[in-house]
Amino acid sequence: MRILITGATGFVGSHLSGFLSKNTSAEIYGLDLADKTDLPLQLISCDLMDKDAVSDCISEIKPDYVFHLAAIASVADAWKNPERVLTNNAICQLNILQAIAKNNLKPRVLIVSTGEVYGVVDKNDLPINEKTKLKPNNPYSVSKVTQEFLGLQYFESYGVPVIIARAFNHSGPAQRGDFVIPSFTNQIIKIEQGLKEPVVYVGNLEAARDFLDVRDVVKAYWLLLKEGEPGEVYNVCSGKTVKIKKVLDTLLANSSKAIEVRQDESRMRPSDTPVVVGDNMKLREATGWKSEIDLEQTLIDTLEYLRAPTRQSPGSL
Repeated sequence: MRILITGATGFVGSHLSGFLSKNTSAEIYGLDLADKTDLPLQLISCDLMDKDAVSDCISEIKPDYVFHLAAIASVADAWKNPERVLTNNAICQLNILQAIAKNNLKPRVLIVSTGEVYGVVDKNDLPINEKTKLKPNNPYSVSKVTQEFLGLQYFESYGVPVIIARAFNHSGPAQRGDFVIPSFTNQIIKIEQGLKEPVVYVGNLEAARDFLDVRDVVKAYWLLLKEGEPGEVYNVCSGKTVKIKKVLDTLLANSSKAIEVRQDESRMRPSDTPVVVGDNMKLREATGWKSEIDLEQTLIDTLEYLRAPTRQSPGSL
């Protein structure tokens, strides 16, 4: 059995390769712009925007399973450069699907979308299920709707067994970027190390979100790719909502320093969704999956990972 992960050295890809290496006997391959890694996989440096290079890689690997994780995944970056996000996320996936069809392969393909595609949902329509109307309200979520429809088109046109996972907020050790939890944890650790004034700068603390630990998410992805129904969409979420303020308060309570909180207008989004909470019943019924790591443990593990003088590879966590 051969498994291919795109975006293999990224946050989720790193955790996924570690999970798969411990729980399967598969040969694991990764496509990424990086050319070396300490993760438990065979890494091939490949620009997914280069259709010929992608086709060559797919032809050589001949995967049985494909996890398509590679994407520009930051909403903040999408607002700054919407053209880059839309082009990258659509064309990278198109090249993968074209390569699969061109080489007459039929691997099961998991396309990772996002709960962001639902946009602002009326409180009377919560929790969000897979039949909730799509109302993307930022360039990133528009790119993900495009990815979903591309995947469904290749399922209908070429019989590629595509499964779509709409992942809600997830975090954990080794997450980088300007996502809310790494933003808070990186500031706190710099304060503890004396590298920053004892102030955490924040955006909207009143927003409520549905959070999962990345280690629970990669289990859901694997179960979906094995047992999900091709052509179907599944929410990957906790089914519970937590205010961003609660997240911050938990992190501050686990810090060794007294820290002030200040709002930073530059961290506010042009359009923000007040409440996001998903319904994961379809995922649970299809796979038997359930979340095992609570949010407080996720936050503590994330802080401890950053505090460690020598950090483990996410693939070994």
